[in-house]
Amino acid sequence: MSAINEHVLPNGMTLLCLQQPHLHSISFGMYLKGGPLYENRQNQGVCHLLEHLCFRGLGGLSHDELQERFNRFGMDMDGATYREAMVFTLGARPRFFDDLVDLFLRFFAGTPWTQEQIDQEKQVVLRQIEQEDPDFDDMIDLRYRKTAQGAYPCMGTAASIEKMSAATIRRWQRLIFQPQNACLCITGNFSDGMEQAAVEAFSELVNTTDEPPFLMQAPEGFCMRDEDSDIIRPEEDGQAKVRLHFDVDNDLVFPLVGDVLSCITGGNCDSILFQELRETEALVAEIDASMDELGIYRRLVIDYDVRQEYLVESLEKVFALLVRLRTYVRPSRLEHTRTQFTENNLFELDSSLQMNDRLGWAWISEDVARADLDAQTAMYEDLTAEDLLNAAQAVFRPENLVIAIQRDPARTPRNLKPLLRRLRAMLA
Repeated sequence: MSAINEHVLPNGMTLLCLQQPHLHSISFGMYLKGGPLYENRQNQGVCHLLEHLCFRGLGGLSHDELQERFNRFGMDMDGATYREAMVFTLGARPRFFDDLVDLFLRFFAGTPWTQEQIDQEKQVVLRQIEQEDPDFDDMIDLRYRKTAQGAYPCMGTAASIEKMSAATIRRWQRLIFQPQNACLCITGNFSDGMEQAAVEAFSELVNTTDEPPFLMQAPEGFCMRDEDSDIIRPEEDGQAKVRLHFDVDNDLVFPLVGDVLSCITGGNCDSILFQELRETEALVAEIDASMDELGIYRRLVIDYDVRQEYLVESLEKVFALLVRLRTYVRPSRLEHTRTQFTENNLFELDSSLQMNDRLGWAWISEDVARADLDAQTAMYEDLTAEDLLNAAQAVFRPENLVIAIQRDPARTPRNLKPLLRRLRAMLA
């Protein structure tokens, strides 16, 4: 596998380049720190609106001229605003390398959107907000990522968008679209000379602030949870929803170890929770465990839906299994995930877009080494069942836990708090 070349430019911008000469494509991805994690009540939604405006016009190119370029590439550019980042990605044939460099430089050109363009794009965003239907999981996510500044939806609210001034938009444009706040990832079939040309081009960009504009704050109560962190909501129709979130302290649990722990807990069909609750007990149709990342902060999420009358039984079984996992991890469980975490890494090398995504989010998490598939494979080979046991003991603890349940009070215990206290005590 080709090595990842990390270029930290004099202006603070990072370029991550991975040559994949066996492919017929290249992918460019611009990863910018931003999103609702850094917004406040007054300007919420500004980053998402800026993402939209980049398609209205960019660095001297009108909307129609942008579309002409995309048509020439035969691909559309994707833009998305996440909780902690804004991302723009575009794939094309290698012969368009210089055109992609030119296009992505335009993000930093200080595009002077007119009031008419801003008003037009506001209407698009307002239509999107009207179609939003936040659910239980959205509410939990907002609670999780709350900081001292609050927690806000990615698109903001209709009121915040309508009131947002052009001055606010331009101020945030200057904060976000500057080199020290950005990482450009280039993956696919390109040469050393092409890579050097990109390094030289982006080195000429100038910052608009003296210091990096955004410093990530920890979610409130991270690794300091108690029963007051738990969430219980009524639900009269359908099944009960159970979401168990465990904060992961990166100082105690290495990211790869956390990923493997998540997998053996509930991340595949051979996992402990899946085999017991679905295959053996038939309590649930599906149950899953996954790692959720918010920049440098991670949590292990267990989620499932269950019939209302099975809610208590399912919770007791899940926590009993977590206690067992904290006591002993069979070496065979590590062996069963070997191919998934070693050889199957090669699947990502078949796609320049997938590798671009891996590089970009590794930068957002401030751990670029995680994008090196060879290094990840080597780390797995050194992993032991004892490492997983230590991780389980570090993760499955009450101070890391948020229990979130949506259920029908008429078909479940009206007061769930005594049960939740007992479940928490099992992990103490």
